[in-house]
Amino acid sequence: MNLVDMKNYLRLDHSEDDQMLSQFIAAAKSYIVNAIGRFVDGNPQFEIVVKMLVQHWYENRGMYESGTTGSSIPFTVENLLTQLRYTDDEVQEDEEKEDQRSAAPPDLSKEDRDSG
Repeated sequence: MNLVDMKNYLRLDHSEDDQMLSQFIAAAKSYIVNAIGRFVDGNPQFEIVVKMLVQHWYENRGMYESGTTGSSIPFTVENLLTQLRYTDDEVQEDEEKEDQRSAAPPDLSKEDRDSG
């Protein structure tokens, strides 16, 4: 996750908040590590959680009191973190490779066709 990707996600075309966004990105990665014990660069689910957290923090800057709206982490983020907590990255990568192999077109050579 880099600043350019984050700005594209937020649809920002100015650089006034670049430093703050960089801090939010680092904080989001730390938040994920603290929540589930790891962060995997390049994993699409981890990346979307970072984007959602940064967007939430960017749009809800300020302090909130308990019981008010706007301060809690969105349900979608919590749901994704729960999935990631119980997902083994190696198993997920193996499943993706298997999906890619099974998506190959069948071999219809003469030797494999039923002659019956």
